[in-house]
Amino acid sequence: MRDLILLAALLAAVPMIFRAPQIGILTWIWITLLNPQQEVYGFLSAFQLNLYIAILTAVAWVFSRERKTAPLNPITLFLVLFGLWASVTTYYALQRDFSYVLWDRTIKTLILALAILAIANNKARIHAIIWMVVLSLGYYGVKGGGFVLVTGGGNHVFGPQSSMIADNNNLGLALVMILPFMNYLRITSGVRWVRWALLAAIFLTMLAIVGTYSRGAIFALVVTGIAYAVRSRSGIIPLVLGGLILTSLPSIVPSNWFERMSTINSYSADSSFEGRVRAWQTSINIAKARITGGGFSSVDLNWVSQAFRTAGSSVQGRAAHSIYFQVLGDHGFIGLVLYLLILAAAWYNTSAVILAARDRPEMEWAARLARTTQVSMIGYLVGGALLSMAYYDGFIILLTMSGALLLYVKQPLGNQAKSAFVPLWRRPTEQDIGALAELPGGSADLRLR
Repeated sequence: MRDLILLAALLAAVPMIFRAPQIGILTWIWITLLNPQQEVYGFLSAFQLNLYIAILTAVAWVFSRERKTAPLNPITLFLVLFGLWASVTTYYALQRDFSYVLWDRTIKTLILALAILAIANNKARIHAIIWMVVLSLGYYGVKGGGFVLVTGGGNHVFGPQSSMIADNNNLGLALVMILPFMNYLRITSGVRWVRWALLAAIFLTMLAIVGTYSRGAIFALVVTGIAYAVRSRSGIIPLVLGGLILTSLPSIVPSNWFERMSTINSYSADSSFEGRVRAWQTSINIAKARITGGGFSSVDLNWVSQAFRTAGSSVQGRAAHSIYFQVLGDHGFIGLVLYLLILAAAWYNTSAVILAARDRPEMEWAARLARTTQVSMIGYLVGGALLSMAYYDGFIILLTMSGALLLYVKQPLGNQAKSAFVPLWRRPTEQDIGALAELPGGSADLRLR
């Protein structure tokens, strides 16, 4: 039954996608992040829904008046260069067929990112994408928080199967990443019930993060809270909620949760942390030996770990458990530099937005969103130091939005006014504007509104 409901919803979206390609982008993001086919347990679970939606969106885009290329921005450049370099490293991968799987997924994510840059050219579209990311991942936050309350925190919270957030640790970090955006939408919403719903979602998402039993996610959550207090001007309600959850933990979660968290102070004696360090050494060895690295996920292979074995490195294949060492082992030092440049470009974009929006009251929302993005980045980059989530779709989408935000803020005021009132796919041509201006008592500017 749920398969039929999902199929009906997707079929209903098809005509809207052909009318407005940005609807296709939103649907693409929804399927990529939510993985709804994994929630229906039927015939749709084996379908690559995002591929079909991507194809429909591309066809609609070709016949639309939308911009066909991503606009120039530092993050555009480095995303393209990283994608090209990742393709080279995959071609020369230690085991190409093994690396191809993650290369295929990553390239699709980069294509989605470039499409977002091309289409998110006004405030409404930027907000729509933020909403879609929050709703898609927030579903698992609300669901996980409810699970913690019902079960008393006795079981781990996991993400959807066959996804990049299936693991409890990965899910925890993804939820930490969207918390600042949940609060941004709460503050900027003009509808009271929406603000209350988002406040409840923030509370449940925090509980879900606790329920993942992920020490890295908890640490990232604390760092995000500190960064929020320093960077945000949006009030202290989320911090109050965090404090409320903290004081209520003894009555919410069992004692084994506290035993798990207590090992944070003794990471050096933790076997799992020691295994991470050994995997990091293997990644370093691969990068030193090969300019192209080993290819996607090569460090996971037993024979690769043994071939690049040195004192202190891993004996068996093991995930890098660090976004930085993951990229280093996969793509070598050149790949790591490009990845860091993507991060630097996103930070530059958000800083430039804050500077450009200064003394512009109409752009206060943009400055607030830029600060929110910085807070989210800090939490993700800290938590990602211990998790293999370098190519996570949600994170790349949010990094890309920094470029779209800066491009919008730097638009001439007239272009911003037009895009704020008229969807791009319905925007009149110059001939149409001239005809409107010639109408009795008419004004082209007024007609555009």
